[in-house]
Amino acid sequence: MRGVLVVMALQLIVALLTRVALLFQARADAEWGMSLLGAFLGGLGFDLLAASYSAAPWVLIAVLIPALMWRSKAGRVMTAALLGIYGVVFLFISVSEWFFWDEFKVRFNFIAVDYLMFTQEVMDNINQSYPMPAILSGLALLGAALAFIAWKTGLIRWITEGDASWRPRLWLVPAFVLVLVGISYAFSQRQLPRFHNEYNRELAKNGIFSFCAAFWESEIDYERFYQKLPKEKALGRARQLLASSAASLADPNNPEDLRRVIKREGPENKWNVVLISVESLSAEYCKRYKPSRKTDITPFFDKLCDEGYWLRYLYATGTRTVRGLEALTLSVPPTPGQSLVWRQGKNEGLFSLGSLFQERGYDTSYVYGGDSQFDFMRYFFTNNGYRVVGRESKTEKDWIFNNAWGVSDEDLFRWATEEADKNQAANKPFFMHVMTVSNHRPFTFPEGRIDMPSNSGRFAAVKYSDYAIGTFIENAKKKPWFANTLFVVVADHCAQSAGKVELDVTKYQIPCVFYNPNLVKPGVFKGMCSQIDIAPTIAGLLNWSYTSRFYGHDLLSAGYPKEARRAFVSNYQKIALLTEDKLAILKPKGEFSVGPVVPRTGEFTPDTTGQFQPFVEDAVSYYQSAAWLLNNKHLGKDVSKP
Repeated sequence: MRGVLVVMALQLIVALLTRVALLFQARADAEWGMSLLGAFLGGLGFDLLAASYSAAPWVLIAVLIPALMWRSKAGRVMTAALLGIYGVVFLFISVSEWFFWDEFKVRFNFIAVDYLMFTQEVMDNINQSYPMPAILSGLALLGAALAFIAWKTGLIRWITEGDASWRPRLWLVPAFVLVLVGISYAFSQRQLPRFHNEYNRELAKNGIFSFCAAFWESEIDYERFYQKLPKEKALGRARQLLASSAASLADPNNPEDLRRVIKREGPENKWNVVLISVESLSAEYCKRYKPSRKTDITPFFDKLCDEGYWLRYLYATGTRTVRGLEALTLSVPPTPGQSLVWRQGKNEGLFSLGSLFQERGYDTSYVYGGDSQFDFMRYFFTNNGYRVVGRESKTEKDWIFNNAWGVSDEDLFRWATEEADKNQAANKPFFMHVMTVSNHRPFTFPEGRIDMPSNSGRFAAVKYSDYAIGTFIENAKKKPWFANTLFVVVADHCAQSAGKVELDVTKYQIPCVFYNPNLVKPGVFKGMCSQIDIAPTIAGLLNWSYTSRFYGHDLLSAGYPKEARRAFVSNYQKIALLTEDKLAILKPKGEFSVGPVVPRTGEFTPDTTGQFQPFVEDAVSYYQSAAWLLNNKHLGKDVSKP
């Protein structure tokens, strides 16, 4: 029993030091005073639970090792080694949290769980981003020092003698397990009290417990955990919100049918389309959004904004690439939990931008610079009408630069050019979704392309991606297919999403431009819009008539009313509806926050008077109807039936 107490004490000490270290990182953003004290005191409960989890292996060892072994020198050596290993593991988790916080400004969450599923890519990425040999060597030395000090001070002998005498009390083992399971079932991070500052709330968490909670809660059932309306009311209101003079209901008499019919005058355009989704390109990186920025790291994108049609106030739906791919491909609000890209068994044969092109005889492809098995992208796209081109289908002769995350964006766009050339030679129209990877840790790329060195941080990676996109489009201008090709450049999500408020909407603004001087007149759309509006806007530019399951709107349609402008933002558990002056956040346990918001600053004031209830019902109608359609298989590509 003494070993259990020592392990728990060690975890509590490391957890406290970790929280202090993360506070140092967040010192400019956290709220000091009683709120911070509350974060530390509230975090103690999670630390105790994590310590109990950590002690479970020791309890098992105590049962299996004979008392005579505990009292021997070999038993003491084993105990010292185990204590050193525990120390190394705890410190490794703490160091990992430091780097995770540096990247995402939160404790471990779904992203950490996702990355664990793809060990090879992530380990390569970590090795190339951080001095891992030095870090691991340092941790090993600290673990050895802990074991040595425990041996010299007599702590090891005290543990072994106590555990030898405790072993016969086997009834304590099931009691320990039952208590641990009971507390785990009753205790949840959602029970953390609300903090005025979200950084304080994150500090109150424990990394080990947060990781386990994220693993358990990776998929969240809307019907069970979120605020609901009667089904008929939710679907009815969603039908009203989605319909417009440009998108009439397919069956006005069926209250469960959310299909819309898009009818356009004149012939359809048979343009090629290249949709480029750029990794982590926050709007704030573009000088177009921040004229005061001294360093222009997106000169080509800024030039495109002058020559193309720019969406000034576009918002990403989430914080991960798979969420951006979901929005751009399926045009649906973000589902709580994981993106539909992950939901095998629910994400096959869906109505998508790809299916629209495919039914018109286009070659429809997804071109990705990394291994497309990552995040189940290959499965998702191949089961939704796309041909996938990824690093795994190439050989080393097909790239000039490669790191843990994928090939350079130059290589990626050369592949895209080759695909376009093949289609041109076959006289076949093409739709190509190209996903970049260079703007991602370890932020390395071929030297000599830009005036910033490789591996010097995100700004350099952003400028390199901008250079690669510019080179691709300039080279495309020399191709016979350029004159008939619409280019769409849009970010998949922002680089960071954490903020001081509950859901900081300033962390979701992304750039987007539609480009080809032969096809699209220069201009600016100044209304608020969502990433899910890109797909129907592309279809609108092509002048296509079709039956739609998209939740997005054609932004350039004369029938899209100004009062319908809105955006959807989410961070896994929290899903929200945003307008130019209101924000409604839906949360598990049927909770919500709603009130006025200033999108430019992110300032959000939760309201308690009830005056925003109609807006909450709009948010519920959007999300509840989308969840109902998905769960009841009403999002299929066959639009001949509801």
